[in-house]
Amino acid sequence: MADVDPWWVTGTLFENCNCQLLCPAHVSFKQNCDEDPCLGYWGVQVDKGRFGPLELGAQTAVVFYSSPPQMHSGGWTVKLYFDSGAAEAEREALEKILTGEVGGPWKILAKFVLERLETAVAPIHYNDRGDEKRLRIEGVLDSTVHSMESKKHGQAATLDNLFNVIHAQTQFLANGSSRMSDGDFDWETWEKHALFSDFSWQGP
Repeated sequence: MADVDPWWVTGTLFENCNCQLLCPAHVSFKQNCDEDPCLGYWGVQVDKGRFGPLELGAQTAVVFYSSPPQMHSGGWTVKLYFDSGAAEAEREALEKILTGEVGGPWKILAKFVLERLETAVAPIHYNDRGDEKRLRIEGVLDSTVHSMESKKHGQAATLDNLFNVIHAQTQFLANGSSRMSDGDFDWETWEKHALFSDFSWQGP
């Protein structure tokens, strides 16, 4: 890791899986997920960053996964998708970040991955309306994540004191509906666990 240039990246991170409203593993990584296997994704919308001398502009990536209900025990299968509209050098830099190759928070998650499927590049469409995130990969994924309202305050419901290595301290509780099918993963969720937050990662 000594020969890796410093890097940083900021943006929006959102997720949807087949657990109920709040995934137990998100509350505590040692809790069992609701389903076997747990199927879902992390959507990564990069706003800006720098990878050594390379400036990183806006781009979208998706990390799909399948894991046993005990996520902390490992055995994950993971597949990355990158937007074909992004520059190749920027895609390659983000892939090194999301696989944990260059340190940072994803290096911590990498130790749980048993199998990495071949990375794919495809047109990815991301639309952010604040309380709604829409993500579409042509012919592969169609997903919508909606924030939830706190009945007590009439504001967006948030989680504020859960430790998570990739999310910000304040996370917006949501529900999500997705259809995913690409030959490696084939699953569907309807108003299941989802949330989103701003992220700020750095390494090595």
